Amino acid sequence: MKNKGSKNLTYVQRLELEACIKAGLHKKVIAEKLGVCLATVYNELKRGECIRTKKKNSFWYGNKVKQIKIYDPKIAEANYRYNSTAKGAPLKLANDYEFVQYVEKRVLKDKLSPCAVLGEIKRKNIKFATSISKTTLYRYIANGIFMNITMVDLPYCQRKKHYRKVKQKRLSRGTSIELRPDIVSERKTFGHWEMDSVVGKQRAHEVLLVLSERLTRYEIIMKMPNRKAESVVACLNHLEEKFGDKFSNLFKTITVDNGFEFSDFNGLERSINGGKRTNVYYCHPYSSFERGTNERINRDIRRWLPKGYNFSNLSIKKIKAIENWVNSYPREIFGFATSGEMFAKEFAKI
Repeated sequence: MKNKGSKNLTYVQRLELEACIKAGLHKKVIAEKLGVCLATVYNELKRGECIRTKKKNSFWYGNKVKQIKIYDPKIAEANYRYNSTAKGAPLKLANDYEFVQYVEKRVLKDKLSPCAVLGEIKRKNIKFATSISKTTLYRYIANGIFMNITMVDLPYCQRKKHYRKVKQKRLSRGTSIELRPDIVSERKTFGHWEMDSVVGKQRAHEVLLVLSERLTRYEIIMKMPNRKAESVVACLNHLEEKFGDKFSNLFKTITVDNGFEFSDFNGLERSINGGKRTNVYYCHPYSSFERGTNERINRDIRRWLPKGYNFSNLSIKKIKAIENWVNSYPREIFGFATSGEMFAKEFAKI
C-alpha cells in the first residue's frame, strides 16, 4: 500500500528499506516500492546512517580493517522518535533543574520508580516549579529528555504470569493452605505473614529468610547459616524472644511453601515457652502465587542482591539497610505511604 502523502516511514518500512539496500536496488526503485518520494528515501538513509567496522582477510595484505557506511533501521527509528519530541507542546520541565536532580537522585541512587518519586513529592508536599503526570515523566525518560536516566535504569516491568494447576502428589508437610481462614486472603486484618528463603551463590551455605506481612507489606530479612529446618526455627525463636508476649498477636499465621527448610512443622508452631506460638500453613506445590507478597518483595530485594550474589560476604548492616529500603519505599497502594508507616500504625494497636 502506497503512502506518498506521508513523509515519515514506519518501522516496518525502514526494515524493508534496509532489505532493498542490501539487495542493491536503485533508490528510485526503492521509493516506488515504499510508496514515497525520492527525497524521503535520501533523508531516511541519512537519518539511519552509521559506520561499521569490517574486517577483510587477505593473503597478500594480512588482516585489513575497513570502515563502511550502512543504513541501520533501529538507529533511524530512534533518531526519528527523539526528533519528534521537539514537536507539539513544549517540555514542561523548562529550566527546573532542582526537579530534574531530585528525580535522578531518587531513581538512580535510591532505586525508586518514577511513579514512586512523583507520589512521594505529592504526599510530602515538596515544592518544585514543575508539576507533571506519571505518564509524562515516563515519556520524557523514554524519549531521552533526562540526561542521566534511561529506561534501563527503571525497575523491570511486571510481566503477566500464566499459572497451571498442579495436582498434589503427596501430603503437605503440615496444615494445608486450604484450611487457612478466608480472612487471611482478604488482606483486611493485620498479623498474617508469608515466609520464604532467598538463595545466593550456588554451593554457598548462607541464605536469607524473608517474612512479608500481607496487609502492610512490611518486610523482615534475616541471615541464616544454611538452608536447614533448624535454622528457620532458630530465626522464629529469635523473633519470639524479641517481641515477647506480643508475638502471638503479631504473627497470627505464617504461610510457607513445601521447601525442606520449612519441613519442621511442629518446630515452627511450637513456642520457646511451650504451647503454640502461631499457625503455619503450606501452599500447594508449584503455586508461588499463593505467596504473592513474598514473590513481589523478593524482586525488590534482588535489585540489591542479584542471583549469584555470595551471601557469605553479606554483612548484617547491609541486610538492615536493604530491609529499611524496602520498608521505606513509597507504595501507590497506600497512597504512597511506606510499609514502615503502615506497620507502625498497626503495631501500635496491639
